[in-house]
Amino acid sequence: MFGKILRKLKGDPRPNRQERPLETDVPAKLKLGLALSSGGARGLAHVGVLQVLEENGIEVHAISGSSMGSYVGALWAAGFSGKALAELAEEMHDRRQLWKLADPVFPPTRGLFHGLKAKAHLERSLGDLKFEDLKRKLLVITADLDTKERLVLRSGKIADAVHASCAMPGIIAPVVLNGRRCVDGGVVDPVPVGALQKFSDVDRVIAVSVIPSFEEVDAGMYRDDDEVERFSMFRRGLSMINRNINFLAQGNIIDTFRQSIRCAQVRIAHDSLKRADLCLRPEHFFAPWNDYSNFERFIEAGRKVTLENLDQIRALLETQPDEKADNSMVGDRVA
Repeated sequence: MFGKILRKLKGDPRPNRQERPLETDVPAKLKLGLALSSGGARGLAHVGVLQVLEENGIEVHAISGSSMGSYVGALWAAGFSGKALAELAEEMHDRRQLWKLADPVFPPTRGLFHGLKAKAHLERSLGDLKFEDLKRKLLVITADLDTKERLVLRSGKIADAVHASCAMPGIIAPVVLNGRRCVDGGVVDPVPVGALQKFSDVDRVIAVSVIPSFEEVDAGMYRDDDEVERFSMFRRGLSMINRNINFLAQGNIIDTFRQSIRCAQVRIAHDSLKRADLCLRPEHFFAPWNDYSNFERFIEAGRKVTLENLDQIRALLETQPDEKADNSMVGDRVA
């Protein structure tokens, strides 16, 4: 009691607890994460999504990606803008340029190509950059062939991680990382929503998926044979010749293996997308999985779907976390 009176007489500047100013209830800015799907050349739609978000001042705090999603995500996390990503995509539009990156495996027992030239091409942009050097959060998905695990790579050299995530079984030979044989992340987690929720501090997750939905499959939108029927007899004849000499041709063993994986991805992606706060599905149109010459059309499809959902994206980031709908899945270990 005497101490309080003495401090008052001396003009003690410390405020009484009741006199302290009240803190203003300013809601914290919500953090947004993007989960980018696998999907070959169609994954260039992710570039269009990033472009629109940038143009509208919508900040992305973390990104996860499988296969092509990891490729685009890694370049973005390294500081490449949406415009710069489109310029890089343009470099690959010529098939002759793609064949310059081919490094065949002989004999082709583990895959058709090593993928080392493609990795070197990525290193022209990333250099020896490591996950630890990034200011933005990046998660790269790959699969361990021997343990059957999904690996969420978030340390070490980024180019190595992307190389592993893009190692499509049968086409690119498995990539050895720290003694583990790794292949395409799309095999185990084609739309890595759960990885963001488990290994980052984002409040909202938007998934960008070029994987077919059940509705699109049922509607026959992914029937490649419909397009073949439209070809002239001459074109179909060339196609038959190509099938006999090209391992990657439609109907050959690699195509059969790739399409089988795609079938499994439809269900995996469907379950994963239940956990996202919003899913963006770029418009589907017929194109081969490696049709990088259509890069402008893929990018435009990503831009279009993002612009159509721009108001919903903004509203999503204004809703506080305690108001978030429950998108949980069955199974405690799902991530």
